[in-house]
Amino acid sequence: MDIDHLHLFLEVAQYGSFKQVADRHFLSQRAVSKQIRQLESELGVTLFQRKANTITLNTQGHFFWAEAQDIVNHYNNAVHELHGLDHLSSQTLRIGYFSIFESHLLQADVHQLKADHPDVHVTIREASNEHLVKSIHRGALDIAYSIEYGQSVLPETSSLTVLPIFSGEMVLGLSADNPLAEQQKIKVTDLQEIPILYYSPESSTFLLESFLASIPQSQQTKHVQRVPSIEQMQLLVALNQAVAFYPAGLLDTGSASTDNIVYRPFELDSQEYRIVMVYDPQNSNPALHHLLQQKRATITDA
Repeated sequence: MDIDHLHLFLEVAQYGSFKQVADRHFLSQRAVSKQIRQLESELGVTLFQRKANTITLNTQGHFFWAEAQDIVNHYNNAVHELHGLDHLSSQTLRIGYFSIFESHLLQADVHQLKADHPDVHVTIREASNEHLVKSIHRGALDIAYSIEYGQSVLPETSSLTVLPIFSGEMVLGLSADNPLAEQQKIKVTDLQEIPILYYSPESSTFLLESFLASIPQSQQTKHVQRVPSIEQMQLLVALNQAVAFYPAGLLDTGSASTDNIVYRPFELDSQEYRIVMVYDPQNSNPALHHLLQQKRATITDA
């Protein structure tokens, strides 16, 4: 599959116009349409509803849009890492992380690792929990930072290991303009009609399943939705168009995007989360062992 076809598909989905995309790339409208049809032919489905003056994603197109984003992101990450191979030192550590919240811990750990072992070259990749676990299994990553909330990051049969490194309580973020902001605690029943957002960099249901696993079956809500960027989630919450759940203790409450957001605990007993390192104990990478040894020492000192 031609990666350029995927780029064009994502742009056509964004702009809803062959002409706009053609103008951006100095192509004819016919050339763009032809490449989209080639992609559809490879997939064996149509992706758009074509009308006289509009083009919109159909059901298959909406599904493939999320997958195409993931494919393009993975490709770009791989190219970036390939270009970095020219500068590799004797040891390479490939680290994955689930979201910006875990990245705060990752950043501190990498700084310390580089201070103690300056010859270690580190590559960083963001991905869904499902993809992180698969990447460690197949050796594409050495270690990943992820979140356990309501359920384990690993299936019971997994041969991988987790090292808990941080814990806290999940809280609800909502606009200061939302009447619920006046409450000290939020009940799940308060959220029955409000969109609840969670962030995942890829198409993933892990946090959705985690949230639903953390609340009583009788209080399940159907308004939980994924957003593909932290910025979008913060904007929608701040504008009182949705609420979202966050890991208390890892929030950057000083940023401009959180000015109109307040955080309230849930009126539930099961809102604890843990940040964990996921790795294969059979991995013999010396850089991985340096990081684990360093982290275990930090935990023991704490």
